[in-house]
Amino acid sequence: MLALNRVHPAKAGWLRWAGFAVLLVYYPLVALGLGPQLAAVGAFLLWVAVMAKTRSAWPTVVKAGQLLCFDEALMLSIDKQQIHYPLDSATVVLLTYQGFKGEYLARTRASGTDNFIQIDDGQAYQFAVLTEQAQQQLRTELYRWYLRKVKVKEYRQDGPTFLLHRDLSYEEIQGYKREFGVGLYG
Repeated sequence: MLALNRVHPAKAGWLRWAGFAVLLVYYPLVALGLGPQLAAVGAFLLWVAVMAKTRSAWPTVVKAGQLLCFDEALMLSIDKQQIHYPLDSATVVLLTYQGFKGEYLARTRASGTDNFIQIDDGQAYQFAVLTEQAQQQLRTELYRWYLRKVKVKEYRQDGPTFLLHRDLSYEEIQGYKREFGVGLYG
């Protein structure tokens, strides 16, 4: 079972102009002779006020449902509706995986929450992988999907993956392709 979330985009397109508004306040305050430090404080306070007022306009994450994995099918249980997908070569799964919470990625650590899954041409849902054990469970499920010939396309921030592994050698990739009898990345 994988808990899924729906991400609602930001509601206010004018947020991108907030930085411009800060500059519009900063330079006139400097011109009035308040000095750059006092002008910067005034511009910062305006920016904080704008962000506080528009907090509801930021993207929100809403619990949507869950993905259940059975022997013969995947089932999306979303908003009390159940959608079944057979575990066969007709099903396409697109998985964008950032990593589990705290996993080291280049210069940062993963939040564990910026992972997305989409089945066939349906909506993409966000899910969390909070521990390394949860990552291993997902990897085991992917392994089973590959054995059932499901077309899985996996991606990480730094490129395509296979069974959530990054930096696979050519030999490892070829070994997986032979083991599952599939082409890599769908």
